[in-house]
Order: sequence, then C-alpha cells, then structure tokens
Amino acid sequence: MVKKHIAPYTLSQQDRNTLLAIIDEQFGPGLTSDEFAEAMLDLFENIPGFETMPPAKASYIVNQLWSTYHGQEAC
Repeated sequence: MVKKHIAPYTLSQQDRNTLLAIIDEQFGPGLTSDEFAEAMLDLFENIPGFETMPPAKASYIVNQLWSTYHGQEAC
C-alpha cells in the first residue's frame, strides 16, 4: 500500500483563498506588508501544527500570500 506523504506546513489553494478572504474581511485590501505579515502569522497560530512552523517557512508562505493579496498574482 502506497501512502501519500503531505509535507508539513502546506496549504491547499482553497486554504490560501480562505486565509486571504479572512484577512480581506477583517482588514480590507489596504494593509502594508508588515501589517499583512503580522495578521497572517496570527492566523497561523490558529492552524494546528502551524504554530510550530520554522520562521523561514512562515516567511516563505506569508510572502506568497502577500503577492496574491497585493494583486501581483491571481487568487
């Protein structure tokens, strides 16, 4: 039997869209990069397992989400 391994600290596209929708609903589209990062890291604290995410991985994911939030790529 082959077991599918899912890397820790991964988000599906639906998860990403949900997080972005939460940020947009709570704060609107006008956050600065630092404000966005702080808000996203706060959300990560509520995702099981993500509260222990290494800072480099958190930064990578936040930067990806920032690009979408900031309108640099489609949701």
